[in-house]
Amino acid sequence: MSKIDDLIKQYCPNGVQFKELWELTSWDKKFNGVEKEKQKKVIKYPYLLANDVNALVVKNGDVRILSTGIGEIKYTTEELAGNNLCNGEIVAIPWGGTPNVKYYKGKFITGDNRIATSNDTNVLSNKFLYYWMSNNIELISSFYRGAGIQHPSMKAVLSLKIPVPPLPVQEEVVRILDAFSSLEAELEAELEAELEARKKQYEYYRNKLLTFDKNTTGGGQN
Repeated sequence: MSKIDDLIKQYCPNGVQFKELWELTSWDKKFNGVEKEKQKKVIKYPYLLANDVNALVVKNGDVRILSTGIGEIKYTTEELAGNNLCNGEIVAIPWGGTPNVKYYKGKFITGDNRIATSNDTNVLSNKFLYYWMSNNIELISSFYRGAGIQHPSMKAVLSLKIPVPPLPVQEEVVRILDAFSSLEAELEAELEAELEARKKQYEYYRNKLLTFDKNTTGGGQN
């Protein structure tokens, strides 16, 4: 943790500024109830329904299928994806169902996800955005409403306030959490007790790394 502490002292000795998500990100569609000035740019991605997505699954594909659920990672091919092929670095949450956060960089097709990307990766890293949203999944889950299949209030999501430390701090946070994530994947084949211990350690560091002091000009999430 000493490197993170040193970077914070170096780059943000007076605290970290907070900004609302709409100030820093573009999403895949215009949302009801969100002011036009908060969605000046929209990056559209064609999305497929679950049955259509499942029909494209192949064993040795190289195009990631971004489903809306949590489970096995699946792939297809560029040929099968056709006009639905997308490419980019994105963060996604499902439009309906169980709230979760996914990150991907590369070629993909998507189910009915709401997809975000940083407007300027020199200001906000997409991977940092992913880890921050994952760390706040309980709060994001509270924005899902409705009878039957629940959908998120995107007005509430876009109003979330995210800490925006300087890029070197973000990169170090991502580096550490990536390392823990890789270790967690390796440990899945090992003893369950050890995995649980490492998960708790990962959660502890994730919470610590993504908690910042607010400066006088930034606001905090209430």
